[in-house]
Amino acid sequence: MSGGPYGRGKAPERQCLPLQRWPDADRMLWQAACAPGSILDENLGVRSAHAKISNTKDQKGYGRWLTYLQFAEPACLSDGPADRITTERIKRYVQSLQALDNSTATILARMQELGSVAKIMGPDRSWSFINRLSSKVRAGHRPVRNKLALRPANELVDLGFVLMASAEALSPLEGALAYRDGLIIALLAHVPLRRRNLADLRLGQSLVHGPGGWLVVFEEDQTKTHTVYETRLPVALVASLDVYLERYRPFLAARTGRWTSDLEDALWVSKDGSPMTQMAIYDRIRARTAAAFGKAINPHMFRDAAATTMAVNDPEHVRIAAPLLGHRSFSTTEKYYQQATGLQAQRTFVEVIEQIRKGNTDV
Repeated sequence: MSGGPYGRGKAPERQCLPLQRWPDADRMLWQAACAPGSILDENLGVRSAHAKISNTKDQKGYGRWLTYLQFAEPACLSDGPADRITTERIKRYVQSLQALDNSTATILARMQELGSVAKIMGPDRSWSFINRLSSKVRAGHRPVRNKLALRPANELVDLGFVLMASAEALSPLEGALAYRDGLIIALLAHVPLRRRNLADLRLGQSLVHGPGGWLVVFEEDQTKTHTVYETRLPVALVASLDVYLERYRPFLAARTGRWTSDLEDALWVSKDGSPMTQMAIYDRIRARTAAAFGKAINPHMFRDAAATTMAVNDPEHVRIAAPLLGHRSFSTTEKYYQQATGLQAQRTFVEVIEQIRKGNTDV
């Protein structure tokens, strides 16, 4: 079964319409905006100076808007791109996102993405009403994710090691998958990356082995905050990573299936021998945590777990949550400022986890 025009992993109405499926007018305007600039046309290339990750994010967000229109209001697709973006239509779009249980943060992100691309579709128009609608959505915030499902970081680490230990007693394929999933969970609990960066780990690129051990490194254009992210892989995970690279990754890489694609240097390998997608990693983490704890924990909640674990067990160092999570400042996590580097933050966080796992909470 193919993924169709929307790709694989989600119900069609939840997908972001790919650029090649956009209406011609929308696609041409966006591609022109992303092309190299020209002094002859002030609108040509206006997005070319933006980071690739930012353009990709806004492109996907606008694709989500087009998906909504295709399902809910297809007749308006014959209108001009800017003419379709109206106050009442956006209100209905927001209602549809709410009906699909999207969090307030996700809805606000979708509106920001739509607003950014609206400036390309209608550069001479005022789009301030989108910001006003966003303010109303923000004011009516109701959390969607059940924070009661949150587990402390040490329990997530324990789950990762339990899964890896279980691999020997399983069939070769199930054992490889259990070990891989366990390593993903243990790594994410120690190094709470964003889902995109977790999926984008590449041997020799973003996961680099040197004299001092393994480093996780992402450049400015690879992170949400456009800042370099660098941290050392905790010693507790080095042996587990070595086993995965020597035994389980080659086993999975040798497999083929319907969805097989070029693996290259991707760290995480699917059962079909392909690089794991963000959605595949998301699904595996939720499935494993649901089986262990009775409630699914998604990858983003590992970041909540890291901040909460530090706040509860080592409040003196709670401000390291900002660099630990790759935030520019602690105001993103709380009303404070950044006081530690990413490497310092990572070392302190790992020390806290290890002391909790050893039964010493006097940190």
